[in-house]
Amino acid sequence: MARPLEINLLRTFVMLIEEQSVTRAARRLNRTQPAISLQLGRLSEAVGRPLFERDLRHPRLTRHGEMLLPYARQMLKMHDDARSRLSSEEIAGRVTLGCPDLYAAFLLPVTLASFREAYPGIEVTVRCALSAQLSEEISTGRIDVALATRMPNVHPNVASITLLRTEPLVWLGAKSGTAFQEKTLPLALLPEGNLYRDYALSALNNAGRAWRIACVSESIAGMEAMALADAAVIVLAESVKVTGLRRLNERDGMPPLPPVDLVLWRRELGVFPAADHLAAHIERDIGGLARAPGAL
Repeated sequence: MARPLEINLLRTFVMLIEEQSVTRAARRLNRTQPAISLQLGRLSEAVGRPLFERDLRHPRLTRHGEMLLPYARQMLKMHDDARSRLSSEEIAGRVTLGCPDLYAAFLLPVTLASFREAYPGIEVTVRCALSAQLSEEISTGRIDVALATRMPNVHPNVASITLLRTEPLVWLGAKSGTAFQEKTLPLALLPEGNLYRDYALSALNNAGRAWRIACVSESIAGMEAMALADAAVIVLAESVKVTGLRRLNERDGMPPLPPVDLVLWRRELGVFPAADHLAAHIERDIGGLARAPGAL
């Protein structure tokens, strides 16, 4: 008789695929590395097929592992949604979420809508600011949870910091535009203190490319408008798709950009249920544990 596919085993399986490291998966699941290996062995026995090729130091899925992965993600999402919905009516309160404007515009709408549906008794206030400012505000208790960009020399006084995912950065310009061809490259950037800005200017300086700041905008909408008008080139996360803009690369004379880390800061753990549930929801949706491949 076939053995059931246990949820905790599937969660470990998906986590290892997302993290590509037994060490990191063990850290996120608060388990030892041998325990992770044991769980994956139990899952392979339940499936009746090997799920990984060779050892787990460099996880590569077998054909059967590839087959199981999308089902595992769907089962985890259904399980977590059911647990959330069944307990949501008992949870109420307020939580203040901080995030940069970019994440509020492109990452949070779907997540906040699903959170509101799952937890109608929790009131969420969103505070938009640069990550450095969010660090100060969460450290002083003005916000409870923050979705931020990890920055050097920014160290918030918080109970928990979780790496959600690494985001590649890309140059964007108007689809049929020529702004990127100008001898002195026009840029639309966020204000000082933004890592996207720092990386863009550093890359251009290292490449010896002349540049000028055509626009400083505190909102992503202002930057997009400049790029769509072919008045400037901008830098955004690769996962952000804007109609009318195209990615510019080295063939267009643009230097490569380093990636950034998207992190979740939590001021307290286990003290405010509303904040705990919002953080868990963000980690699941944006961190990628139940995210389909290629989804934002």
